[in-house]
Amino acid sequence: MTDDADKPDVPPSRRLAELLGLPEPKPFTEEEERAYQQWLADGDAQVEAIIARRRQRAA
Repeated sequence: MTDDADKPDVPPSRRLAELLGLPEPKPFTEEEERAYQQWLADGDAQVEAIIARRRQRAA
């Protein structure tokens, strides 16, 4: 049996930090969370644009 089975409620980020000997990750502040969500949205928009261009070229 693995350690993961012993701690099913521990988030993967915390388990990874523990394995690597890193301090526990701190939660995002509201500003950091907004910036992160915007970064994700920007990435999604870029991917959608790439897919649209490829579909247009194939048509």
